Amino acid sequence: MNSLREMFIYGIGIFVLKGLGFIMMPIVTRMLTQVDYGELNFLVSIASMVSLFLTLGLGDILFRFASGQVKEDNEAVMRQCFRLSLLCAATFLCLALPLSSLIMSWLPVSLGLFDLQLLLISLSLSSLLTVPYCYFRMTHRAVPFMVFSIAQGGLQTLLSIGLLLSGYGVTGMMLSSAISSSAVAIAVLIYFRSHLQGTRAQFSLEHYRYIAFIVCSGIFVYCLNGAENWLVVIHLGKQQLAIFFAAGQFGLMISVAFEPFRMWWYARRFQVHEIDPEQGAKYAVLGVQIGMLLAGSMLFFAPILMDIMLPESYRESISLIPWMCLIMALRFHSELLNIGCFLKQSARWASVIDGACAVHLVTVGYWAIGEYGITGLLAIMVLTVLIRGILFYVISQRLVYLPYCKSYLLTSWGIFMILLTVNMSKITGYRVIEFILLAINVLLLLYFYRDLWRGLQFSTWRRYISH
Repeated sequence: MNSLREMFIYGIGIFVLKGLGFIMMPIVTRMLTQVDYGELNFLVSIASMVSLFLTLGLGDILFRFASGQVKEDNEAVMRQCFRLSLLCAATFLCLALPLSSLIMSWLPVSLGLFDLQLLLISLSLSSLLTVPYCYFRMTHRAVPFMVFSIAQGGLQTLLSIGLLLSGYGVTGMMLSSAISSSAVAIAVLIYFRSHLQGTRAQFSLEHYRYIAFIVCSGIFVYCLNGAENWLVVIHLGKQQLAIFFAAGQFGLMISVAFEPFRMWWYARRFQVHEIDPEQGAKYAVLGVQIGMLLAGSMLFFAPILMDIMLPESYRESISLIPWMCLIMALRFHSELLNIGCFLKQSARWASVIDGACAVHLVTVGYWAIGEYGITGLLAIMVLTVLIRGILFYVISQRLVYLPYCKSYLLTSWGIFMILLTVNMSKITGYRVIEFILLAINVLLLLYFYRDLWRGLQFSTWRRYISH
């Protein structure tokens, strides 16, 4: 029950922090031209790439090496992680701002220099939140995470709307991000300051090797989840990037909707595995099935949401939604059925798999988008995430075998593929068929995991809701 309550609280925080960006789409797409919207999203792609270097995989380090029974040891690891985070952010800011003009010359499209500088400031400050936020999750303190997430998301949204209405365009969006990141970073550090006082753990070569492999894996994952934006803007320009990115936002919302489970599970999956590997395997499969249900739900709701949220000039994006949903459904397998690759050999195999798949996507995707346009790129993206999921599953099982329930996964895939076929064929009454398939999927999940719900009492639910 506490786990459900934590996921509910995380859901509120994540919805405000990330979901408001989705809600802002009707405003942003109408107040910016497609070229400006493409430029904004290219800046977001740069932010995603740079954040990998700034965070150094310290959240993964915290979950992996601060999961022991001794609280003082866990806090010492946390302090050392924060020290590294602070050092990296300060170094980055001192180097990146003076060199921002040089960085501009390396980019494939033109951007505003001040916009890029605001982005760099926002990134350096946001990176300082990584360790406190992960520590909140690790110590089951979901409420502070929710409060600060709401503060950051709400402040950034209000500032963005005000600056857009004042005519500041892309610069206004970057300025709102920098101001909200600064304010929340200061507030979190003031609140968290007592935890930062005390002894720090001394990291060994094993810790730094783990950091190196996690960072490398993160860079490769960015190539899998963000490099496609660079390929689109290089070959097709900012306007097509705007259309592609608008469709990608619906895929992102699947990830945001899944985030409460991800945040709850990633903070304790190593602990659960050490205590009860079978239970860990069960939760991992449950996560994959929930993710696939969310991807199927987006297939159903996306056309309705697009009619409400996007102007007519973005209607081309709707044909890309089935691709995005299929990619997300495949991505959940490689995210969750991979614990052996992170437990053994300092996460070396995670870097190897992600590196090989990243090279495949960038090289073959570059050719495919040139020959077949966005459809060719999407086909290569599907093939890449499929290969990645298979490699993670097979190698992880060889390193650490877990009794995953394959029949559950096959059931979810059967329903999802029928749903995808019905959605793309647009047969008579397809909306009703989609709804029935989603209802069947929900009922099957409730039946498969009925042991998780048996202990719940309505009085307990009412008590938590009232709190």
